[in-house]
Amino acid sequence: MVQFYFLSVLINIIAGLILIYGMNLAEKNSLVPSETKYTDFSEDIDDEDPFADLASPKASAETPAQSEAANTAILKGVNNPVFRLVIGVLAVFIGFMKILSVFSGDLPVIGDFLPAFAGILGGASMLIEYFESSSDSIYIPDNIQTIFIDSRKYIGVICVAAGVLHFVFPKVILL
Repeated sequence: MVQFYFLSVLINIIAGLILIYGMNLAEKNSLVPSETKYTDFSEDIDDEDPFADLASPKASAETPAQSEAANTAILKGVNNPVFRLVIGVLAVFIGFMKILSVFSGDLPVIGDFLPAFAGILGGASMLIEYFESSSDSIYIPDNIQTIFIDSRKYIGVICVAAGVLHFVFPKVILL
């Protein structure tokens, strides 16, 4: 079905970008911002601006403070655990539906194997990360922790690559 094709591409890319660029919710110390994580490099810079005599372009009416606030709002939304839970559930559901549903002229099961596998893998990684961060009493075995939490950036790259390849080459077997 075309709907699951589109959703597979979209959710794989979103899940991959969250896994690559989002904060790791499983790290308990990453949930509380720390002053020691950031280094102030302003001490090393001289007070003199070498480009003070040049006129700045007025192409953007947005001030740096507005730009920073917009970026912070986007990152807060992406790092929201409930948003990640929803994307994780959707990724796993759509991954299973891609295995079960066949696009016209495609081979059953293996026709969309890579995007379905990437969606299930990315969704499982996000779900495990969510449940580990929300509960202190849950125990995740070391091999599951290594595959789904510690290697989350690699899983994100696989999801983005599968989504982009699935979009660019729609009729290729395994994509």
